[in-house]
Amino acid sequence: MIALLTIADQHLNDANPLESQKETLQLVMSEKFTINGSRDALWTATAVKPPDTQPLHEHLRCDVAIIGGGITGLNAAMALSGQGVSVCVLESSGLGFGASGRAGGQVNLGLNLGPHDLIKKFGTEQGERLIDLVIRTPDAVFKSIEENGLRCDPIQNGWIQGAITKPHLTMQEQLVKEYAKHGCQLDLLDKSAIAERVGTTRYAGGMHCPMAGSIQPLSYTRELATKSIEYGAKVFTDSKVTGIQASDVNNSNGWTLTTANGQIDSEQVLICTNGYTDNLINGLKQTVVPVRSILMASEPLSDNLRATVLPNQVTFVDKRRLILYFRYDRDGRLCVGDHGPMRDEFCRADYTHLKRRLLEVFPQLSNTRWDYHWGGRIAATKDSLPFIHQIAPGLTAAMGYNGRGVGMGTMVGKALAEKVCSPANQPSAFPITTPKKFTMHKFHSTGVSMAIKWMALRDHLEST
Repeated sequence: MIALLTIADQHLNDANPLESQKETLQLVMSEKFTINGSRDALWTATAVKPPDTQPLHEHLRCDVAIIGGGITGLNAAMALSGQGVSVCVLESSGLGFGASGRAGGQVNLGLNLGPHDLIKKFGTEQGERLIDLVIRTPDAVFKSIEENGLRCDPIQNGWIQGAITKPHLTMQEQLVKEYAKHGCQLDLLDKSAIAERVGTTRYAGGMHCPMAGSIQPLSYTRELATKSIEYGAKVFTDSKVTGIQASDVNNSNGWTLTTANGQIDSEQVLICTNGYTDNLINGLKQTVVPVRSILMASEPLSDNLRATVLPNQVTFVDKRRLILYFRYDRDGRLCVGDHGPMRDEFCRADYTHLKRRLLEVFPQLSNTRWDYHWGGRIAATKDSLPFIHQIAPGLTAAMGYNGRGVGMGTMVGKALAEKVCSPANQPSAFPITTPKKFTMHKFHSTGVSMAIKWMALRDHLEST
């Protein structure tokens, strides 16, 4: 095993990472070979180069310190530094090490609650503001990419959510009506319409969101960092924050962050660590449960196969409790995702169930070679919604995307920047809340594993 990992590391240092990873994965065929969710991701092989960053080795002062160099933190950094705010970003590993560099890369509409439930939960005024933010999300992401010249393979060809049963389709019909009341036009698809657009007869119907799409998430993350640095932000990698304490910064209340080799004094701190949140802030880790998602990517598909599998290059998700999601990358590789085991390293056997589910939808892929396997953590919350939480004056946390982190992470990052720069009494588009903790959080691995089995059983019973 050590020899195989050494070979893998050598290949990753070659000049052509795409070919290097391909050769490594062909070389290592053992079902028990350890798969590293960051190193072995397709996105790692095809991403643009990251900006030149180094660990923190000094004592600095800034207006805003951001913990976490992912989509949320870097969108906040880009927005703030673009307005002349001095920003320091502290990432514990490399840029995009977490979900931002491992996600499926879908840019979707919405949260896990529809408009009616959002108004019921937050009230009319805050609910309306949040619904407007949700509706704007896909276009806002793609507009930001275009305006900032971010090289991340953006494709805005729409998103389809498939309904496996008629009750699922009835729920989608209700959701289409709710969004229509707020000026957002979604399309309800019958069985023949979804078969034509997706390439399978497995679904009773579905819902189409024309403004959604996909990006290369690691490239997006690295480009956000590059643009933030151009605007004046300082971005430090391999700089895990090991301590945080209140301090007197510029004769006002502030915070001091400590790393292994440096220190930052800041007036405000934004914590954007999502599924990789640790015990730095007492109790924060207990507000999210890290659920694992696994993905795999095919060889580049032939024109004939691509004509029958997502023929219009839409993104797709199966509307069940345990979702199945699909999209193409720029080279015509089909990327497929599903839930995974409750650990941070994977093996090829972990993808057996995913391949079986895939072939139930697209049996024409039975002879397809799968070149890349990877995965990582999704942060789940008790109410299935992300949150912005004011922990203390000048100390704010934002996370918990429940699988929708590309779009919502972007919008929450921008909302954090607005919160920093706006008067304290100005209403926020994204609500400021106190998230509930998971009472038995230390047993979350067992709980999630049991929940996955229960949801899988219910999905099976409903679809048979």
